Amino acid sequence: MMPEAFVPVYSKWRHGGWYVCNVRYPSGACGCVSRNYADRKWRVVCHPLDHSIAPTFRNRDEAARAEFELAKAQQS
Repeated sequence: MMPEAFVPVYSKWRHGGWYVCNVRYPSGACGCVSRNYADRKWRVVCHPLDHSIAPTFRNRDEAARAEFELAKAQQS
């Protein structure tokens, strides 16, 4: 279940995606989402699964919320 209270904050990423400035991983890295792929679907750029099998999302906010959950799970 995605938390509705999380509101992503973005800044442009030089490779055509978006940093998700308020998503932080335990390593200190910030989140990043993009649809800069042949199929133009939104993905979490640093998802642990290969991009060919990683989940895709309908829009940037949906991808950012999924990345928020991914980062939160890694902090546990």
